[in-house]
Order: sequence, then C-alpha cells, then structure tokens
Amino acid sequence: MIGLLKAIRGLLILVALLLAVIPLVMLISLLTGGTGYGLCADGLARCDTAFLTGPAVAARICLALLMVAAAVRVISRIVSRVEKDRRYADARSRYSDLADWADRLR
Repeated sequence: MIGLLKAIRGLLILVALLLAVIPLVMLISLLTGGTGYGLCADGLARCDTAFLTGPAVAARICLALLMVAAAVRVISRIVSRVEKDRRYADARSRYSDLADWADRLR
C-alpha cells in the first residue's frame, strides 16, 4: 500500500512540474510564430484577445497547482502515518519478544 501511495505522490509531483512548465511552453510557442496553443489564433503579431485571457489562464494554472500540491501533502501525511504505525508495531513486537525471552530466563 505504501508503495502505491508513493507512486501516486511521485506522479502528482510530475503533474505539478508539467503544470509549471505550461506558461513557458506557451511563450516559446508564441515567440517562434505559433499560436501559443490557442491563446492567439493568428500568432503574436495579430493577437487580439480579451483583456483577461492571460490572467484567466494564469489563474487556472495556479488553481491546478494548488490542488495538486494539496493532494501531494495529503498523500505524504498518509504515508508518514502508515510508516509511523509500522515502526510502532515493529517496536512492540521486539519488546514482546524481549519480554518472552526474559520470562524464560526466570
């Protein structure tokens, strides 16, 4: 179970990195004569978009990044709690083995 949670956490971190790269990819596309992946249909020279198009895209990307970061935090806390419970269980089993050994010595 921990392995699956760690894999999901790793994928979410990868998604966060990809989301962070989106503005850079859009700018590179615009600078090389592209459409910015739909931001400017006719390229940067004849770009006629609404005033709030850029901030709207930025807000969506930020919201997505915040959601992914929250999911990574929740999964990290779950993994930490499961590992902590596992360590306590191991310590309890070692202590009970030691107690059984001491009882046999008497």
